[in-house]
Amino acid sequence: MEPRGELLTITAIKKQIIRIQDVEPYPVVLNLTEMTARQRQSLIKAQIPFIAPPCHIYLPFLGIALVGRFTSLDHPKETLMPASQLLLFHYIYQAESELRTGETARMFGISAMQISRAVRQLISLRLVNDRKDGVRIIIYSNESRNDLFERAKPHLLNPVRKKLYVDYKNLPSGLPSAGYSALSELTMLGKPSIDTYAYHGKVGEIDGLDTLIDFNEQAEVEVWQYNPTILSSKPGIVDTLSLVVSLLHDDDPRVEQSIDELLSEVWR
Repeated sequence: MEPRGELLTITAIKKQIIRIQDVEPYPVVLNLTEMTARQRQSLIKAQIPFIAPPCHIYLPFLGIALVGRFTSLDHPKETLMPASQLLLFHYIYQAESELRTGETARMFGISAMQISRAVRQLISLRLVNDRKDGVRIIIYSNESRNDLFERAKPHLLNPVRKKLYVDYKNLPSGLPSAGYSALSELTMLGKPSIDTYAYHGKVGEIDGLDTLIDFNEQAEVEVWQYNPTILSSKPGIVDTLSLVVSLLHDDDPRVEQSIDELLSEVWR
């Protein structure tokens, strides 16, 4: 089975395989001309057979798994702007098929121009479609929320700009939990040895250090690229999708399991 364009999401690929096997009960193998490391990892995790000659072969029904080196693809992935990511996540959270962007601009406290740029970026990346209702711009997608999130992953912006270690006495009040602290509050993951909080503002406004000296006296403060509470549904904790993105590169199986648990709640 060869993709006609860009590789589909894992969920969509599985549906295609099921349709084919309803007609012909034989193993179905993806034939790919190129593949990223993340795509390979996702396909293997989902146990989807593939070949990407000459280096990558995964045929579990034959007990074959050969892996070679990756070469960089020529087309770089565009990263979402902060406003674009907020808009996309807000659309996913609201669980409706359409979203009026003008109302979103007021909610975020940003200009109509910023929202227009965000809409244009999401459309250019083919993450959403748009239509007009008079002068109002409405965005929509025909994909499920989890498929949309999976397809957006290569473009997602890590909300954490920088990490600092701040003495508790110098910690600004009212900061929401972030990082492993937030993850432990939302899942069964054990509490980390150091508290982590999110802060939106200039790095110089926080009196902190680049290195941890004493986890009993210091907290970890993540300086975020956008307001960490604007989409949050739970007081005192950053929003779920932004939290997930900030931890996507963590390979700890316990963290990955907790992230899957969080996302399953969002999709419900």
